[in-house]
Amino acid sequence: MIFTHPTYLWALLGLLVPLAIHLWSKKEAKTIKIGSVQLLDESNSRQSSSIQLNEWLLLLLRMLIVGLVVMLMAGPQWRIKPNKKQITYLVEPSLAHHSSLMGLLDSLRETSQVLLLKQGFPEWESDMELPVKPMVPEYWQLLQRMDSLASDSIVVFTRAYVEGIKSMRPKTHKKIHWVVMESDTLSEKPLLAYQREKGMELVSLQGNGQTTYFKKQILSDGFTAQEDSLKLKVGEDTETISLMDLDTIHVNIIADPEFEAEQQYIEASFRALSKFLDRKIQVKTIDSDVGTEDGATLNVWLSEGKPDLKSGKWLVYNENTLSNTLIEQSEQPNVYWLTSKLNTENTTEQHFAEQLLRLLDLDAEVKPLVAQYDRRQMDVSELRPNYVGEPKKKERTTLLDVSQWVFWILVLFMIVERVTAYFKRQ
Repeated sequence: MIFTHPTYLWALLGLLVPLAIHLWSKKEAKTIKIGSVQLLDESNSRQSSSIQLNEWLLLLLRMLIVGLVVMLMAGPQWRIKPNKKQITYLVEPSLAHHSSLMGLLDSLRETSQVLLLKQGFPEWESDMELPVKPMVPEYWQLLQRMDSLASDSIVVFTRAYVEGIKSMRPKTHKKIHWVVMESDTLSEKPLLAYQREKGMELVSLQGNGQTTYFKKQILSDGFTAQEDSLKLKVGEDTETISLMDLDTIHVNIIADPEFEAEQQYIEASFRALSKFLDRKIQVKTIDSDVGTEDGATLNVWLSEGKPDLKSGKWLVYNENTLSNTLIEQSEQPNVYWLTSKLNTENTTEQHFAEQLLRLLDLDAEVKPLVAQYDRRQMDVSELRPNYVGEPKKKERTTLLDVSQWVFWILVLFMIVERVTAYFKRQ
C-alpha cells in the first residue's frame, strides 16, 4: 500500500493520545480500614481480569480509529497490475444518450468496459436514469483518479466544457485519448432583463461549442413584470429571471487647473460610454476643498496632492512611466492608478474608454450567470495532460484508491467502540 500524501503519516503520533488518556484515567487502589474480615467473601479474580481486558480492548479500538483517520488523510492506494490489452471507455453523463453514440456504446460493452466520467466511475447501462441537466465534470481532477482503472489505455468521450477545466494540468503515465463531441446546436438562455425608457430589454446568452455571446432584444409581449423579477414564456415553459434597474452612473472628478486636458478626455470617454451602453452617466466636477459626495460609482482624483480615500471606487493620478496600461490596480482595494497624462494618441491606441468600462465593472451581476451557463468547449490539444513517458518498473502498476473501504471500516470501528463503551460504562 502506498499513500498519495505520505507527510500526513506524521499524524500517527496521535496514537499516543488515547494511550495517555487511558493511563491517566486509571484509578489507583484505595486502602479501607475495617475491623474484621470474617464476613467478607473472596473476590472473583476472573471478573477483575475481565474488567482489565475490556479497558485494553477499548484502548485498541480507539487507537485503530485514530490510525484509520490518519490513513484517510494520507490517501491510501493499492497497487494492481494494469491490463494493457483492454481499453476502457469513459463517457460524460451528458453524452450517455447521445444519438450518435448509442449504437457505438452498445457494441463496445460486449468487448470492453464502458464507464461514466463522474466520481467513482460507475458502469454505464443503456437503461440507466440520468439527471436532465447533469453537472459539468471536473476533467483534470477525474483524470488523476484514472490511475485506479485497471486498463492502461483509456478513451474519453466528452463535451470538454471550459467550465470543467480547473487547477493545474495533471501528469499521467496512462495513454488517454480524448474524443470531443462538438455541439453545433445554437442554444439560448435568458439571463436577466432591464427596464429601459423604450421598453423591457431582455439579455440572453447564445452560443455553441465554439463561441458564446450576448443577445439583447426589446420585448413586446410574452412576459409579466414584477418588482424585481420577470416571468418570461419560453416555448411551453415559464422562466423567472431577475429584473434590474438601470440607475444613473455618477462620476465625481476632482481636478487641479493643470489637469484640465485630462479632465476633458475623461469626460469625453464617459460620453462615448453613455452612448454605447445606452445608459445615463452623470459626470460632476467637485472642488477638492468641498469633498466628494457619497454614493458615487467612481471618484477621479487629478491632483498632485494626496486624496482622502473614503468609501467607493477611486481613480487617482499616479504617474508610472514603466506601466504599459493607462489604468492599473493598486495594492489597496478599490483604488486604481492613472499612470500617465492623457492625450489623443494614448487614449486612442490604448483604448482608454474600454479601460474605464472595465473599471466600472457594470456586469458584476451577470458574470456568475455567464459562468453557470457557459457551454464553450476546449480544443483536444488543450485537454491533453502532461505525459511523462514510459513509467519505471515500480510505477507500471495501476493504483487503486481504497479510501472508500478505509472509510467504512472506520465507521464500523467507531460503532463497535461506542457500543462497547456504553455497555461496559468505560
